[in-house]
Amino acid sequence: MGFLHNCFVYTVASVIGLLRGIELAFRYITNPSAFQVKKRDKPPECLTDPVHGTHGYFSLKGIKIHYVEKGNRSKPLMLFVHGFPEFWYSWRYQMKEFSKDYWTVAIDMRGYGDSEKPSGVKNYTIDLLVSDIKQVVDALGRRKFILVAHDWGGAVAWSFIQKHHDMLESYIILNAPYSPAYLEVVKSNRKQFISSLYVFFFQLPYLPELSFKVNDFDLFRKLFRRNKPRELSPISDEDIEAFKYTFSKPGGFTSPLNYYRANIRSTRNRPKKELDINAPGLMMFGELDDFLILEHMDVAKKYVKKIEVRTVIGANHFVQQDDPDTVNKYIREFLDKR
Repeated sequence: MGFLHNCFVYTVASVIGLLRGIELAFRYITNPSAFQVKKRDKPPECLTDPVHGTHGYFSLKGIKIHYVEKGNRSKPLMLFVHGFPEFWYSWRYQMKEFSKDYWTVAIDMRGYGDSEKPSGVKNYTIDLLVSDIKQVVDALGRRKFILVAHDWGGAVAWSFIQKHHDMLESYIILNAPYSPAYLEVVKSNRKQFISSLYVFFFQLPYLPELSFKVNDFDLFRKLFRRNKPRELSPISDEDIEAFKYTFSKPGGFTSPLNYYRANIRSTRNRPKKELDINAPGLMMFGELDDFLILEHMDVAKKYVKKIEVRTVIGANHFVQQDDPDTVNKYIREFLDKR
């Protein structure tokens, strides 16, 4: 099964890579300047503004993790775990809102932002990523906490929930499918399979990293704003510059892409689909997600007990940034019921 799985993955990846390679070569021939990247030596002011919180580092077993905290340390812990391609800053709106009542902490996952970036695919397995979350909570001196996660952070969160649900007061997952049932949806829904083709492309070396650099990392504007004009989006030009600055650092994209390379290839250790735990959960999806279909919420309700689902109308995949007011409202309603 593993051999056939890998053959399929690399065959699809090779086809997509060939087409993308031809496209990039043509673009270089017709417009070489499209591959020039602006040199960024100084972070934009928003990344050092103390209004977002206080920066610090955890020296964990085998990894150094950067974090930002905001709020009273005597209050319940709310830990934020970002997705791809993001870092702690993607939670700025949620930390501002919930630091009134919680001790909010947002981390840069290993390989991201100012956290350590170990080289090699083997350093980004799901087991290591789950261990990082547990070690962070232990370092914060808490036995219980509220877990909030998005995208790849959500994938790690689902594995954490399976292994360490006794540590959770509650959990909130944004635009991340219920991992044990993800392949079920991919296999049964053509739209989801097509929307997941980028995952195959990310298995290739070098080419994905090169693709992200086109037009000075313009993908951040396209991803975060989607089709919204600048004046209608809560994501400012300075916000986009913050992401460009962070991911233009050495290894800025290779380490995050290694999450896909380390875990998508593996067919081992698939957890059981049914999840019955004491901690209540909230699953939230942006209606206009370009990468995940809304059916994932129905599938989660099918297998996960004590979970609520909410759709944020008009919001894209990066829902906590695209419509922070609605996201914060739904999170607040969920937590208040607890």
